[in-house]
Amino acid sequence: MKKIYKNILYNLTISLLISLLFITTEQIYRIYNDILVFNLTPKSFAEHLIINFLILSLMSKRAISIAYAILITFVWFQFMHFSYFGTWIFPLEYYLFFTKFQETFDTFKTVATIGIVPTTLMAIVSIGIYFILKNLKDDRAKIPYLGIILIIFLISMPVKNFIKDSKKGARPNMEYYAIKNTVTTLSYLFGNIMPKKLSGNSGLEQPIVETPTIIEKNPDINIVMIMGESLHNQYMSLYDYKIKTTPYLDSIKNSPNFIYKKAIASGVVTDVSIPSFFNMIKKPDGVPQIISTNTCLFKMASKNGFETYFYSAQAQDQLAQLKGYLCPSYIDNYIDGTAKTKDVNTAALDMFLVETIDKIDFKKSNFIVLHQRGSHTPFKVDYPKKFEVFTKENTTDKTILQNTLEYQNSILYTDYVFSKIIEKIKSKTDKPTYFVFTSDHATNIGDSSRHGHGRLDYDSVYQVPFFVYSINGAKNITDKFTKFDYISHYQISKMLSYLMGYENKYKKFNKKEDCFVCDSDISGLAGILKLSFDENNTQIPKILK
Repeated sequence: MKKIYKNILYNLTISLLISLLFITTEQIYRIYNDILVFNLTPKSFAEHLIINFLILSLMSKRAISIAYAILITFVWFQFMHFSYFGTWIFPLEYYLFFTKFQETFDTFKTVATIGIVPTTLMAIVSIGIYFILKNLKDDRAKIPYLGIILIIFLISMPVKNFIKDSKKGARPNMEYYAIKNTVTTLSYLFGNIMPKKLSGNSGLEQPIVETPTIIEKNPDINIVMIMGESLHNQYMSLYDYKIKTTPYLDSIKNSPNFIYKKAIASGVVTDVSIPSFFNMIKKPDGVPQIISTNTCLFKMASKNGFETYFYSAQAQDQLAQLKGYLCPSYIDNYIDGTAKTKDVNTAALDMFLVETIDKIDFKKSNFIVLHQRGSHTPFKVDYPKKFEVFTKENTTDKTILQNTLEYQNSILYTDYVFSKIIEKIKSKTDKPTYFVFTSDHATNIGDSSRHGHGRLDYDSVYQVPFFVYSINGAKNITDKFTKFDYISHYQISKMLSYLMGYENKYKKFNKKEDCFVCDSDISGLAGILKLSFDENNTQIPKILK
């Protein structure tokens, strides 16, 4: 009996050492990071001690090593994620990491410096645990079948979540430590999200809407829909940004045929916002509506006499999960950036879209979608060297982040591309033509502790631009807009269906009403935000899920 107590005491001592390694590195990271706070409590300390005691009580040293390798990897991922996004990892992001690995890798490699602190801290933990385990005595407390018991316990957590349909772990808890957040969010992923994704039943499905009635047969017009990428309206001088980033748009903004508003994106990632936009989805879950193809803009255009085009600067693999949502059988002409770069993972610069205009038959009525690469991370690779106009050397604000300067340059290039698209089409046709622009989503800029998009709790990532510009005697639609500053993606897509000749029940396109923004999963399982407006038109965001 004395030997058993001695072995238990040994396990507890080693557990204490390893717990101190994990706890100390996390609290150092919390002190280093302005968003987090030092939050060590007796409960969290005890939980760390119990976790490590159980791991060290496994029968096999190999099993112990594997368990710690897994823990260290997940904690490192949590720190890396926080360094970039300013939050712990959300449940669905584990799934998206594998399905969108290339995009994730491309983003993180441009901000590799954010990984220095997380990697250094976890390297210290790894080295410490390596030497502790290397000298771990065989004569220690070992619990038979503990490995099986722990596996059953870990499986039981998502099962319990599934049975109770619990919301625990739906969003990470900032005050939980990294290991606890990993366990709770993974339990929610496997117990709630994955079963619903596999069954195709999110529980959020909206009623399927029928195709609007055609009120004007075969309009003799061109509609050019330019879909931007990661463009934030607040960084455009069109919207009074202090730096002149959109000189071309500034020059035409007072035209009686030019209308611009601040838009609200329907999603915070491309694979959500673009399908929602081109299928006129008002509120998640719109997957049944998309499957019906009733309100797919490409289908509606095709059914009312338009030749349809989807020309994208983005690469083949970057569009792989997107195309299926766009009723592709109704896209008459399709080209992506790979046609230019000859690489399935490499996007073309947006001037490629100007080149594709030569392939369009302007004798027909056309619905043309030009899909940009725009201001996607890494910003610097998406514009030519000559557009590196804003630099540390020529800015008066020396505190400005390099990332922000590169973002400004990408917008300057986008504005230039607009001018070339509009000029070229003007030279190609005398047919009444509408240019419509918005962006799929925005991105978080100017905050060194929060980057990127894909987060509902960053209000910046769904604040996008919108304009419509008509030429060649196209019907002026100014009277279809109110003085209200905002318009939603849903309302813009309704406007497009109206231009195509379909019935529109909105007297005004930018009617003041609630908008819905979907997180990183189109079914709404990753989260939904409702955006309301008060009497002063101030945005009131509320996360519904």
